[in-house]
Amino acid sequence: MLTICDLSLRLAGKQILDRVSFSLRPQRITALVGKNGSGKSSILSCINRQLPYSGQIMEGEKNFARMPAGERAKTVAILPQNIPAPHIPAEEMVGFGRTPYLDVTGKLREADYAAVREALQDAHAEAFADRYVDTLSGGERQRIALAMILAQNTPIVLLDEPTAHMDQGYEALFLQALTELKQSKKKTFLVVLHDLTAAIRCADDFLVLDAGKLIFSGSKEELLRGRILEDTFGLRRYIAEGTGESRFFFASE
Repeated sequence: MLTICDLSLRLAGKQILDRVSFSLRPQRITALVGKNGSGKSSILSCINRQLPYSGQIMEGEKNFARMPAGERAKTVAILPQNIPAPHIPAEEMVGFGRTPYLDVTGKLREADYAAVREALQDAHAEAFADRYVDTLSGGERQRIALAMILAQNTPIVLLDEPTAHMDQGYEALFLQALTELKQSKKKTFLVVLHDLTAAIRCADDFLVLDAGKLIFSGSKEELLRGRILEDTFGLRRYIAEGTGESRFFFASE
């Protein structure tokens, strides 16, 4: 279980995160939402040891600050907002996810190639495995990026706005893949999302940030019983009934 205790971050005299604490429940999708500049990406950067935070980041009884980089890389995989698009076959890029498991030669072995093939399948990206990354669409690149992260074979996966460059069709497929992986591969996901409607559709739990403070942590059902999303984002909630279920949508007043 990944646990964040009193995480604070101050940069250039500005308080970015203020004593943020939460735990990710295993084998669930947790959506991290908040307005622009609320500190969402900063949380992931702190977990990735890219920013000088105070507080504690724990995986079980282990403090991330004291874990060797190789051990962290086998525990948590992080997909940032912007990833490069090199002129290499997509399958080769997915192989980068195997880096924590390679010996000094840096060469992939049969077990690594098997992990790459499985990751491509899990990300529904086999169809363009042989294409060059820089020729793929934004949505296709994100699926290759997901496959690369899956090839890292960690129990915890953090994704920073993974659907930002996708149309609605690709977004639905991507989020459905996360739901399948949560169940079939027992993955725990923390996903930064801007699309509240998509977040409600796929997430089990929610974290809501506002100006660097965590104002909600709990299940989707608990969140929807109140007006936290409406008050935080200045939006109105709409409910569509059909096929035996309710769908929630958020839009401007």
